Amino acid sequence: DHHYVVRGRYQWRCKACSHTFSVTSGTPFADHKIGYRKLVMAIFAFLINQKGLAALQLRRIIGGQYRTAFTLLHKIREAVMLNASRAQLSGTVEIDGGHFSGKIRKGRKKVKVADKDKTQIPKKYSQHRSKLPADFLHHPNRRIVMVLREIDPAPGLGAVRTITAICKMENTTNAEALVQQWVKKQSLIRTDEWTAYGNLKLMGYTHETVNHSVEFSSDTGINQNQAESFFSRMRRSVIGVYHRISPKYMIDYACEMAWREDHRRLSTADQFASLVKQVFAAGVSPDWWQ
Repeated sequence: DHHYVVRGRYQWRCKACSHTFSVTSGTPFADHKIGYRKLVMAIFAFLINQKGLAALQLRRIIGGQYRTAFTLLHKIREAVMLNASRAQLSGTVEIDGGHFSGKIRKGRKKVKVADKDKTQIPKKYSQHRSKLPADFLHHPNRRIVMVLREIDPAPGLGAVRTITAICKMENTTNAEALVQQWVKKQSLIRTDEWTAYGNLKLMGYTHETVNHSVEFSSDTGINQNQAESFFSRMRRSVIGVYHRISPKYMIDYACEMAWREDHRRLSTADQFASLVKQVFAAGVSPDWWQ
């Protein structure tokens, strides 16, 4: 209850117990040696890069070592993930799964087609989900990013909330578990015609599908454009910024992209205020404390 300023250190000290504390005590930035100005620069740089921010790029902005920038970015992602809403989605919800990481490389040589002067990728390297699991090889790092997006009832505003999850297969067990956990009963769910979603009507949901082998949107307007929009942003981040995402940190990057999608219509000032509030409300990082 009584404290005084420690001059030259931007800290305070309690007169009763001699405990020293600062504005970052009890936050993800506790015990950091980075100056406050650089911390603010890091948050702002994270914010304004719509496709994500690589640790090497942040290192060039604030200086220091690569591992410092890497840890700092993951603390921000962790804060976003921990402070995400846990309420169920309702209304119209689009669900889809996307394949990420672990893509098997093409062969060293291409195979000649017998009756044409063309080349094709060797059959064992081709990936198509209509094949049986035993027939095509998955890289051990391959994962499915599942996305569930609640659509704004007002026309033209897109999605308002995004939930992501990581699983190894887009199968019935994983799809139904996610729907039961995150989607309210009686909601309208839109998916493609993948068999994993075949029982949703029996679970108390209205289910509409679009056949992507024929069309992107049905004549009646059924589509998954908002789910595909999320995957578009995440794939651009992987290809153009991160280049590779391992399964260990994939949920962190997926939650980051979900936050960017959900806050895309806010001004930069409002996005910054929201991000700072989430970061400083997260407490000391459970996974990235040092």
